Amino acid sequence: MKEIIEKRFTDLIEEGKNLATRIDSNDNFCPRGSVHSAQAWLSSCCNLIQMLAPKDSFHFRESNNLMEHELMKHGIHTLIFSKMMGLFLSTYIEWSKGTLGQIEYIVAAETFDEFLDHSFNYHKANKKIEASILASSVLEDTVKKIAIKNNLKVKGVSLQPLIESLIDAGVLNQVKGKRIKAYAGIRNKALHAEWDEFDIRDVGEMIKGIKELIERYL
Repeated sequence: MKEIIEKRFTDLIEEGKNLATRIDSNDNFCPRGSVHSAQAWLSSCCNLIQMLAPKDSFHFRESNNLMEHELMKHGIHTLIFSKMMGLFLSTYIEWSKGTLGQIEYIVAAETFDEFLDHSFNYHKANKKIEASILASSVLEDTVKKIAIKNNLKVKGVSLQPLIESLIDAGVLNQVKGKRIKAYAGIRNKALHAEWDEFDIRDVGEMIKGIKELIERYL
């Protein structure tokens, strides 16, 4: 994953430099023939920045500000193009030095997805035990990662209180929190071999819910 992101950065930086040679900085807007390419480039840069940078970071906020700037209402303004290039280069430097702090969550989400895929395959094969055990391990690790990402204490805290902490911090709303607690209940039964206490449909709902957690919060 890190290699893919690295290549995406370098490709977009090179593309930006090539576009800059076709844009006269003395003009207010990019020439008509370069508008589509410039818009695609700006959107891709913004997307990568927001995928990697925390939502409360300068890089995340500034990428939004540039894309929604007044100057962009009538075309691709050359000043905004230049500012995005500077912001994108800064993001690349910070990411390279490991100071953006998001890559571990992207990698974690990718790993968790792989385990969930295995769990889903067991579920399709009607193998309740195997599916529930795999999903249970992903649930706990996912909740812990979400808590760490939101600067909550994890060490020595069990799953149910951790979910409560996420609710209290406003990361999860009450409805979502109640649902995750239900999954935690299935997890506890699976880990204690109480197989008759839940069925294959419960496991299916659990897998679906964990996937939503990963996609939304990691």
